[in-house]
Amino acid sequence: MRKAYIFDTKPFLMTDAYKKAKREIYCPRKEIEEIQEKRFRRIVRYVFQKSRLYRKKFREKGIEVGRIKSLDDLPMLPLTTKQELRESYPLKACCVSKSEIVRIQMSGGTTGQPVIVPYTRHDVEQWKDMMLRAFYLAGISSMDVVQITPAFGLWNGGFGFHFACDAINAFTIPIGPGNTRNQIRFMRDFGTTVLASTASYPLRIAEVAEEMGIELSELPLKKLILGAEPWSDEMRSQIEKIFLARTYDIPGLTEMGGVGTVGFECPEREGLHMWEDNYIIEIVDPESGEELDEGEEGEIVYTSLNREAMPLIRYRSGEISRIVSRERCECGIEHITLERIKGRSDDMVIFKGVKFYPTDIERILAEHGILHYKIVVSDSKVEVFYEGDEEKANSIARDISEFVGISPRVVPLRKGEIERYDGKARRLFKVEEVMK
Repeated sequence: MRKAYIFDTKPFLMTDAYKKAKREIYCPRKEIEEIQEKRFRRIVRYVFQKSRLYRKKFREKGIEVGRIKSLDDLPMLPLTTKQELRESYPLKACCVSKSEIVRIQMSGGTTGQPVIVPYTRHDVEQWKDMMLRAFYLAGISSMDVVQITPAFGLWNGGFGFHFACDAINAFTIPIGPGNTRNQIRFMRDFGTTVLASTASYPLRIAEVAEEMGIELSELPLKKLILGAEPWSDEMRSQIEKIFLARTYDIPGLTEMGGVGTVGFECPEREGLHMWEDNYIIEIVDPESGEELDEGEEGEIVYTSLNREAMPLIRYRSGEISRIVSRERCECGIEHITLERIKGRSDDMVIFKGVKFYPTDIERILAEHGILHYKIVVSDSKVEVFYEGDEEKANSIARDISEFVGISPRVVPLRKGEIERYDGKARRLFKVEEVMK
């Protein structure tokens, strides 16, 4: 029997949009698999007919599209990389005419050509529908005041939240990033109940609120929807302690349609439920690209099944996670469950044969009450700088050595010595980057 959740937002109005979201969230496993099979066969033929990128890739690999008949044939198809999307700039990977495109978003233009992701009207609606699933699970209603701090621009952060807010007639504050003092004033003056932001931005809000003499726990804030960067369970505990509010992790990447498209946490918060009626999820070895067994940690590969302008087949996301379960969750959801994203493959550090991610160190620092830190890595040493009591340095170093397997130099700093960010926080620095 499905567990019933009582949302703390009153009244929780079951609009038509939410009725649809609920049906899709709790879709039976057999039906999910039937939808996947049908959409998979269709999307493979669609990209071969419509996309120059995939027509070329399939022909180079000698793939006969007519022989791709079921999900069992998925491994026959080549992986897609971000570099291929950069080389497809501006619209070489697009499957529709320019007249059918209603907007573009951009991803990852820091190391060359940007990746442009086009949207048809159908794609915008799909983004909104996926966000409504997240809103439903978080118990967000038309009675909420939702403050959206991610950017509104080519970087897609804020738009998905706005689409969902608009669909349920919520009071929306599309404030965007930065100007933290103004963010806090709006939270107080308009009674913000839901804050959407990057995972690290609440820490900055907390600092500035203290400077302003505002007690965050006295605000009506009930929920924080956080994403765009990895954040540990221990950091989650610290944020919830500061705000006396419940946090939810929202994954998503522009190439799959934007923040909130691929999945969300249920109230059990035992992992990310990935929307398999819209995306096929694989976990592969980051080096070989070979699919890994359930429970093994690797890189998430996405195949988008329900997009028009630029659906991607076996796209290497760079995100690191593992399959937690394919069984029905206690909440009643039968979509696959992934572990919350640990980091990106290019964030992984290999130091003297030991592999670790910044979140591995963040977990330990957060357990010691440390919120602001940075990690500097060179060939010869790892240094962990943190703002906090000097007396904690030895115990932090001991815990990192025991649980991560490295012996870093741990350096305490005074408050404010580590740079603050209004968007994604930068935690990891390679020594070559620092020297520049």
